[in-house]
Amino acid sequence: MSFLVSITTTKLWKSNYSEYQQYLFNRICEYKECFLTPIGYRKISQIFNEEGLKTPRGSTFKNNHVHSIYKKGKIREERINREDIVEVSNLTIEELK
Repeated sequence: MSFLVSITTTKLWKSNYSEYQQYLFNRICEYKECFLTPIGYRKISQIFNEEGLKTPRGSTFKNNHVHSIYKKGKIREERINREDIVEVSNLTIEELK
């Protein structure tokens, strides 16, 4: 018996987010998803600036920074949590003599 197994997985990815980037993404998600009425990007950037937080590159927050962190973080989460794909092909069974 011989066969070919092909496995496509995202479980081998190492997170390249720093703890600070993950913290910012989690905070933004809380404001966008956990309230009855989500808070807008501009208001979130104002909150972060009042708290003295900086973007990962060290500048003050603007609404486009918040939007970018949220959007790219969602794409990253989807990629990491994607289901594995397992394919079995070229199955051959031969009789032994």
